[in-house]
Amino acid sequence: MSRNRVLGLIPARGGSKRLPGKNLADLHGRSLLQRAIDAALEARGIDRLIVSTDDPAIAEAARAGGAEVPFTRPAELATDEASSFDVVRHAMAWADEDEPGAFSHLVLLQPTSPLRTAEDIDVTLRLCRDRGCSTAVSVTPVLKPETLVIGRDGALAPASAYGTPFALNGAVYVLKWEHANIAGGFIAQDTAYHVMVESRSVDVDTMEDLGRAAQFLKS
Repeated sequence: MSRNRVLGLIPARGGSKRLPGKNLADLHGRSLLQRAIDAALEARGIDRLIVSTDDPAIAEAARAGGAEVPFTRPAELATDEASSFDVVRHAMAWADEDEPGAFSHLVLLQPTSPLRTAEDIDVTLRLCRDRGCSTAVSVTPVLKPETLVIGRDGALAPASAYGTPFALNGAVYVLKWEHANIAGGFIAQDTAYHVMVESRSVDVDTMEDLGRAAQFLKS
């Protein structure tokens, strides 16, 4: 089997210190989780969509919302210390067993970016595929030039050092399967960047963030 399929992965653990129950929080009639699922299902480039969670309520909501929940995330990958990349590698290992040799790319979609669109997903994926890049990520313009951002060399530097500065907004991460298996990391020397406007780049971590997202939806 040739590797040409794309796996969509939504990581949604149960714990959240700053905003309890965050992934199931309501935003204009749909939870953050459901908004991530809906965008992924609408995206043309994603062939299979799974949710990685340790929480039964999230698993039930994900299945009801149209996603697969084929496994329960191990407890050690559902802590504050667990990295997103460890969660990705765990899902990839499952996928390689379920559909050996099927997937060429993985698209990571965090529920905390509820205003991303299916088009944002497809554009980021196309950038990665068409350019043959190891990864592609979504970014947004930095409003404060003194903000530290990750440069193309992978090092932190003031945003003002990069001319028109951008920062990761967490909405879309695309990884080439072989890159994730061999080298790892969401940022590589050849990472492609999809620029998203501020109104679609809200990252929800607090009630204030949720209110800001609601205001953008109203406007």
